[in-house]
Amino acid sequence: MSNKKFIPEPEPNLNFIDAHCHLPFPRPKKNDQLPSNNKQYEDFFAKGGKYLISSSIDLTTLNMTLEFMKSHSKNYGFTCGWAPQTVTYTPERNYKDDWKKWKEFVLNNRDKYLAIGEIGLDFHHAKILKKREKQIRELKKVFELTKSIEKPYILHVRNAAPHEFDKENPKHRFNKEDGATKEILRIMEELHIDPKKVMFHCFSGPQKYGRILPQKGFSLSVPSSAYGFKHWREVTKNSPLDSLFTETDSYYQHPFKRGPVNVPSNVRYSIAAIAYTHNISQKIVSEKTIENTINFLKLSIS
Repeated sequence: MSNKKFIPEPEPNLNFIDAHCHLPFPRPKKNDQLPSNNKQYEDFFAKGGKYLISSSIDLTTLNMTLEFMKSHSKNYGFTCGWAPQTVTYTPERNYKDDWKKWKEFVLNNRDKYLAIGEIGLDFHHAKILKKREKQIRELKKVFELTKSIEKPYILHVRNAAPHEFDKENPKHRFNKEDGATKEILRIMEELHIDPKKVMFHCFSGPQKYGRILPQKGFSLSVPSSAYGFKHWREVTKNSPLDSLFTETDSYYQHPFKRGPVNVPSNVRYSIAAIAYTHNISQKIVSEKTIENTINFLKLSIS
């Protein structure tokens, strides 16, 4: 249920950065209400946007992004990802070839992208142990491939809900509310990944990690849905502002409802949500999250 009436609307004249969206991206197959990609880009800057960061998740979205950048390069950058959903859903007949092409791009075009991501673990989409173990193997491959590049990482980490526990392996450690979170922390420790170079995008908890992860040096990104949904606000209410970014994850994570209608300019609602949970002004949140993102991704804003 939306909590819109209890939280102040985003103030006018805010500046903002969307640290993680999907523009361009394959459009929803049903009930497509999204403005055009060009309109979303123009509206973002017209409403106060300073920099727009898109995340590719596979070879297809990487190619879409490179094409979009030919005509939309000002204050626009992207992160180069191989998402856990890609690992789970790419047909086997395509996987090896797509991975090879993605790997070649990552290694040979380091100046074109801002970070590696989104990458990670998603135990919602991978509901059985075999699929979860495959995501883990492929994530390790990404880390091992990219460690020497010294780019930041953008993580997608989704734990299994109780109804998504693997019934054939009921006592497995992945069948916990923080199963994916603990596993990805274990992998990063094993491979000596610097927490200061890692952002948990669209951070969804469990809530105790909103305090634990920043203490370890990690950053967390608050989605626009935190404005309308208590869960998304609560998980970062105890996180220091120094560790927080703002994002939309559009076209997902709408401020008021689930569904494919979100746009990057709605990142203003992320600012409003953080200001509410931290009891500080929206202007301070705006300024600090912009500073955090510029420093983390080494952005150059024209």
